[in-house]
Amino acid sequence: MMRFVQKGNLASASKLDFPPLGKLSLPLFILTLAALVYSMYGFEGVLLRDYSIYLYSGQRMAEGVPPYVSVFDHKGPVPPMLAGLGVMLSKWFNWDDIYTVRLVFFATACLTVVAVYFLGKNVFRSQVAGLFGALTFLGFYGYAQPATSGPEPKTPMVLFQTLSLSFMSIKRWFWAGFFGSLAFLVWQPMAVFPLVAFVLAVTRPREERYGAALRALAGILIPLVAVVAYFYYEDALGAFIEGLIVFNINYLVRGDTELGSQLGAAAVNVAIPYGTMLVPILVGLAVIVRLYFLRRPYQYRFAPILLSFPAPILWSLQDFQLADDFYVFLPYAAIGFGAFVAFVVHRNQVSTPLAVLLGVVLVGVALANTSEQINAGAAYTLKGTNVNLRDQREGAVEIKDRLGENTKLATINSPQVLVLLHRENPNPYLWITAGVDREIDAETQGGFEGWIRELGEFDPDAIVFFGEGQSLLPSAHLTEERKQKLWSWLNSRYQMQKIGPWWLYEKNTKQARQI
Repeated sequence: MMRFVQKGNLASASKLDFPPLGKLSLPLFILTLAALVYSMYGFEGVLLRDYSIYLYSGQRMAEGVPPYVSVFDHKGPVPPMLAGLGVMLSKWFNWDDIYTVRLVFFATACLTVVAVYFLGKNVFRSQVAGLFGALTFLGFYGYAQPATSGPEPKTPMVLFQTLSLSFMSIKRWFWAGFFGSLAFLVWQPMAVFPLVAFVLAVTRPREERYGAALRALAGILIPLVAVVAYFYYEDALGAFIEGLIVFNINYLVRGDTELGSQLGAAAVNVAIPYGTMLVPILVGLAVIVRLYFLRRPYQYRFAPILLSFPAPILWSLQDFQLADDFYVFLPYAAIGFGAFVAFVVHRNQVSTPLAVLLGVVLVGVALANTSEQINAGAAYTLKGTNVNLRDQREGAVEIKDRLGENTKLATINSPQVLVLLHRENPNPYLWITAGVDREIDAETQGGFEGWIRELGEFDPDAIVFFGEGQSLLPSAHLTEERKQKLWSWLNSRYQMQKIGPWWLYEKNTKQARQI
């Protein structure tokens, strides 16, 4: 197989061919198909904690408060900025802000499928590989379901990653660096993509090296400079650096980091959310690995794939938690399987009807995935609940009706209610797990106890602390001392209640009961 891959065009000798309907005909078809498939998941999916963090940040950004100031986070600024764009659009068009933000992220997901087509086409010099890579990508349930139920922060990351790799493969250095930089500004480990773009540019032959390196560097720097300038203008540069860099070095806490546990978590979080496409994923990744063993002559078009692929593997060995941690591998798996199909098409001189049938099968799997009856296990693994956005809205309204229009709310680990009711938290710490309590202790006057004291001075009528679909209680990762302080303070002033899908502490003059 790989001897043929080396030669160039995987589809050149095949009976399968595409009519010359214009360069944009096939990409537009793929975009339309992606929009059709992804939209069938609906926009009523449960609003999870992580998604609400970005929605809250977007709501506050639309009011002039930048990310990291409105809500502390330790990932890149692009997802909350995209959420902010969605909220601004909702104000301009008088739309619901949650649906509008989800529409923005839905658009990035649809464009990602098109980007996968171009990546497969550019790397393997084959429209067949690109097309089947895109059709394969459509069937990745773990990516598709959050496409309309986010904002899942890593959804746009895959678009930027894929575009960066695609532009690298055709030596468009500015755009390779530009989109690689955007991928980094979504999630820091994606720094591998602008790095690979720059390395490939500076290792070009001498006559083109200077221009290539300059264009790549310009592409990398423009998003970085623009983001830094924004935070500087908003007098929030310190908060930006703290969230993006300092916290991850000094305070971040993860779960079990033993290799066996990481591999076990990876296996579970790939097998269940991506189960319907497990065979194409394994075949596609095997094709990518096989590229490392190609015999000479060396072909540049594989270099971006070969240089970037090891980085997410190494990262996953130390930190792999949920299905979205596999997103970075999806473009590789998709184009790898697309290349495999293109090889089979060529090797066996497959006729157009049979190739179309295979495409129909892939689209059929993607459509079948939209049924939660078929994909119940994967759906529950991703969401952790059967509650949907409508249930959450009704529960939030019930809280407002019960406590009053002007009730003061705060959150500890469950900001969805604040998002749904458009309320502001008294501090930027919407969640306190994963080491955020250590950040609070270091950055708040009086430390962790000072944070609790400030919360008491705000005197909220209710504190939302847990919602269905959440995987961690607010006390997860806390030291025993901090757990006791937090629960002692809560139980001395509030009583635990459940309203709709929400657990909250409601202010009560009586001693609250223990959890």
